[in-house]
Amino acid sequence: MRQIVVDQRWASTFCRWLEEHIGEPGHFDPNETRTIAHLLTHEDGTFEILCVVGLNRWTTHTVEASIASDGTKRWCSRDFIFTVYDYAFRHADKSRINFTVRPDNFDAIRMHEKLGHRLELRCEDANGEGQDALLYGLTRRRWREGRWAAPSVNRSPTTKEVSQREQASPEPREPTHG
Repeated sequence: MRQIVVDQRWASTFCRWLEEHIGEPGHFDPNETRTIAHLLTHEDGTFEILCVVGLNRWTTHTVEASIASDGTKRWCSRDFIFTVYDYAFRHADKSRINFTVRPDNFDAIRMHEKLGHRLELRCEDANGEGQDALLYGLTRRRWREGRWAAPSVNRSPTTKEVSQREQASPEPREPTHG
C-alpha cells in the first residue's frame, strides 16, 4: 500500500534519509525542513521510503526543494507530486519553488523538465570550484496552468495526508531497505 506522509513527527527520519541519498550531511534540519514522503507500506507494517522532498530555505515568497528517490520511478505519482506543490503553493502560500541540480545529473534534469520546472540559470562554482549548479523553478501561476494542479481522480484514502490522522497514528518505525 502506498502512503504520502506529511506528518512532521517523522521529519528527523526523512531528513536523515535525504542526507544519505543526496550526500549533504547537516543540510536538512528537521526543525527547518518540511518533509513530504512517499512510502510503500508492507503487510507486516514495515515500509520502504520511495521518495522524500525536503522544503527548506524559506523566504517570504519562495522555498527551495530537494528531491531524493530510492532510484526507481515507483515514487512518481500524480498524488505525490500534487501534494508537494499543493503544500508549497496553497498551504505555505509561496509563489515559487526552486530546485538546485548538478549539471551532470541527467536523470534529475529530465525529471524537472517533465514536471514543468523551468531552467532559470546556471550558477558557476555554486558547489565549489569547477562545480556548477543549475537552478530550476516552478511558479504558482505555471503550476495552476499545468497538468499537476489536481490530484488523481481515483485518489484513495491511503494517500491522504497522515497529519490529518495524527492522533491515531502509531509511532514511526524505521524503514526497511529494499
